[in-house]
Parts: sequence; C-alpha cells; structure tokens
Amino acid sequence: MLRVGPYIFKRAETRQEFEQIHRLNYRTFVSEISQYSDPGTDRLVDKFHDKSVYFIVAREGRVVGMLSIHDQAPFSIADRLRDPEILKQPGMRPLEVRLLAIEPDTRNSTVFFGLMWSVYEHARANGYTHLLISGLQEREILYKRLGFEALGAPVTSGRASFIPMVLTIGQLPEKLRRVKHLWESHMERVLPLRIRAVCLLPGPVTIAPAVSQAFHQPPIYHRGPEFIGLFQKVRRALGELVGGRDVGLFNGSGTLANEAVAATLAAGPLPGRGILLVNGEFGERLARQATRFGLHPRILEWPWGQAWDLEEVEAALAEEPAGSWIWGVHLESSTGILNDLLGLVQLAKARGVRVCLDCISSLGAVPLDLRDTFLATGATGKSLGSYAGVAIVFADAAQLAHLDMGNVPSYFDIPAVLTSQGPRFTFPSPSLLALDAALSAYAGFEKAQARFEHYKRLGAYVREKLREVGLEPLAAEEVACPVVTTFAPPSGDSSEEFVARCQSWGFDIGGQSSYLAQRRLVQIATMGAIKKEECTLLFEHLSQCLTPEPSLAV
Repeated sequence: MLRVGPYIFKRAETRQEFEQIHRLNYRTFVSEISQYSDPGTDRLVDKFHDKSVYFIVAREGRVVGMLSIHDQAPFSIADRLRDPEILKQPGMRPLEVRLLAIEPDTRNSTVFFGLMWSVYEHARANGYTHLLISGLQEREILYKRLGFEALGAPVTSGRASFIPMVLTIGQLPEKLRRVKHLWESHMERVLPLRIRAVCLLPGPVTIAPAVSQAFHQPPIYHRGPEFIGLFQKVRRALGELVGGRDVGLFNGSGTLANEAVAATLAAGPLPGRGILLVNGEFGERLARQATRFGLHPRILEWPWGQAWDLEEVEAALAEEPAGSWIWGVHLESSTGILNDLLGLVQLAKARGVRVCLDCISSLGAVPLDLRDTFLATGATGKSLGSYAGVAIVFADAAQLAHLDMGNVPSYFDIPAVLTSQGPRFTFPSPSLLALDAALSAYAGFEKAQARFEHYKRLGAYVREKLREVGLEPLAAEEVACPVVTTFAPPSGDSSEEFVARCQSWGFDIGGQSSYLAQRRLVQIATMGAIKKEECTLLFEHLSQCLTPEPSLAV
C-alpha cells in the first residue's frame, strides 16, 4: 500500500472496496461509454470477476480509480483478434488488463500512471512477459505513448470502439522509461509517507509513549553515578519480577544471552550429557548453540504445535545423573506454545538436574517464578514492551562462583556480570532508560497482575476471532501462549502473500522469517502497547475477504 499525496494505491480486498468497484464499473462502462447494457442494478460485475485481481486508488476511503488483471484464458481480447493464436506463442506469459475506470474528477496523470505503474511492476515482479489491453480507440495515442502496439483493427462494442493492443514487459519506449524512472524516484521520496501500520510483530513491538520518550532522552555516561544507580535499580526490578534472582544485563539480543548460557554450561563439570527440549524454531536454535560450545546433549523433539511431553522428559531425566542439566524454551514463539515450566522444574529438581530456560518471549507476558532454575534468559524487545538491545540472564551468583571461566569469552562471563556494580562494558543509556520506563508497568503486584491479565485477554480475543473466520491457531487452547498466535494463512496464500495482504490493510504481522515461510505459517503477536481496539479492524478485513461475495456477473 502506497500513499501519493491524497491517494492510496493498493490491491482491492474488502467487500466494501469490491462494491465500490462494481458501482464505478457501472458508471463508466454503462452510463458513460455504453459498452454494456444497463442491468438495472446500478452495479456492474465483470464476467471475469472471480479470476481477477483488482488494483484500486482510493481517496479518503472512496475508490476513485481501478483496473483489473487476470492471467487465465480465455482472454476477452481474443474476441477482438483475427487470429487469437498469437496469444499462444512459445514463451509468452500474458497478463490481461481490463476495465480501467477513473472517476471524471480525478482523471489526472498521478492516478492514471499510478495504476499503470502498479500493474507493470506486478507483471515484472511475477514473471509475466506481455500486457494485453482492449484500448478505447479515442485513447489510442495515449496507449501508444505507454508502449502498447496494436494487434488488430478496432472492434465496435456498444457505442465504443476498442483496439486490441500489447505491451512487451521490459521494452518500454525511451520516453516512457524516463517517465517510469521519474515515477520510481517519486516513489522513493514518498515511501516514508506510508501509512503507519499497527505492529503485530513478535519484535519489534509497539512501544508505549512513555518508553519512547525515555529512549530519546539525552545520553548518560555509563560510568557515572546516575547511570550506575539506574542500572542497579533496573536489575533489582527484573529480579523481583521473577521471584528474586540475581540479574545480568548485556548489550545485545536474547540470542546473546543464550550464547552466554551455553558458554557457562560448557565451562563447568559435565556429569551426564544434558537434555535439550525442542518443539519449535527456537528450541532448534538452542541445540545449534549448544553444539557450537562443545555440548552434545540428548535431544527430545516434538512436532511444531505440540507442547513438551513431560512423561518423555521424566524418562529421559531418569537416565541423567545429578548435576546434569536440561534446557528448553518456555514460550516457543515460533508456534505460540507455552510449555509447562513448573512441571519441568519439579521433575528436574527431584533428580537433582539443573534447569536452564529461554524465557525471552515469556518474560513480562506471564507470571514467572525462576527461583528453582539454574540459568534463565530474557530480552527487552518482546513482552516487556521496550526496544530490543538488552539481553538478560537470571541466575544465583553464589551457584556460579566456583566456575572456571578462563576459557570463556569475556563478554559471555555471566559470574563477572552478576557481581559487577554497573555494566562491565559500554552500555547505551537509551536502552536502559527505556527499559526502566517499561518496567513501570510491572511495579508492584497489582500492576504486574493487571499487565498479565491484559495479555491473557488479548491473546484469547485473537484466537477467538481467528477461529470465527476459519483460521485455526497452531497451538491448542490449553497450551496457547497469550502473546503470539501462529496459524496457516487462508488456502492458496503463501506466508508472504498473506503478510502483504495484511500490510495493505495497515497491519504488520509475522511471516517473513524463513522458518515460518517454509512451513506456510504466519503469526499475530500482541506484545507491547497493543490494545484490543487496534486489532478489531484486522478481523473485520479478514471476515470480509474470507466470506464469499455474492455476485451476478454481466
């Protein structure tokens, strides 16, 4: 979706947009040029409607221009050709452009060329070789300037005459190439004016105004008393949020925190192999990280969308000696599964096995008690509702004091980080200030519970609305997490196509990551400062586009 001045260019998706298209078709092709007889309904539904894609231009919610395209024979232009076989030349992949209609009061170069530019770019990007049109004879000169060539003589239809014409993709006239270059340059200038989408991504997340304001404060020297005081305050707040733990803060992503955990496990004595729990992309990532640090754990693996099977976990723990370890992802954000943290901790504690947890997405989303864990990780750019850039490790400094960290990269030295007053290395004050502001939402039991309840209600709302339009979440309700819902897009849409569709409605959702796209999955995340009313329009669009449109084609 692009905004150019007062105009928005996009693909038609909603029932209201299609209804406006049908009425614009009627005004143009029945009332104005009398190409079709009057059906008596004030609307004209094209005979190729069900196989067409529509590009529209809207102004203040009103469709003021449109054209349709399709790539499936039969083509309407074939009826105007003496020899339709020319459309079947070897290597030819044509796209027919039909029903160009623009309201009389907006017939200007911006609207006309914007529609044509949208279609031309669509054709080029999708491997089409030719554009076919039936051009009004009175506009023949205009079409020729665009690079179209006549395929035959004019043919009369109603009171209008049409010329079958073709444009070869990649062979624009020199003058039009210059115009196209100017238009694309214009697009580059106006791209920052894209309508701000509602962010339903699992990172970056929507940032509350107070957090944004804190982030943009003047920088503070990271060795000064003001910074160190704030640094210690934030560590205490994070520790209290998870039941009382020592907290290490690193300048980096959550992945860095997990690297530090792997390095720490490898630095200590290794009774047993250790166990890694994998039921999604981020469990798989932990396994890769463990291997890089010389760990060779036993992998327990379940299909995407299935939670940990604690009976299998218990059987595996029975084969591990005391002092071994088990590591998994609490909230597997690739699938939307919330695994059983308490159940895992109880089983491991009974065997004397240390528990390590990736809580990167669950920190701030659900109540956490990490007192009986050995190491746990978090990050700021997820449910806490701050900017990405601070990696968090929860531990007990006394439990790590005996470790020989001499061969561990200094940046991954968790014991040193835990015992340092202030940061060990350069730490950006905007990240710290924003995190401090974000933690105000969890200041005290009542505030924290209100935040968790908000996330819980919002997640349930998303899953309910998806089911209403026939899109089943990957996670069963009893193991669904509150902040990420993963699902397959409607039949026929790839992940990329569905993401683009939602973007055209003004919503950014997840689906571009290769681990989702390869499985044809997308996801809606409600982390950060997202409210229910901001999601409502998305489900209205989904309901409209997934509900078959009744039509009477002409």
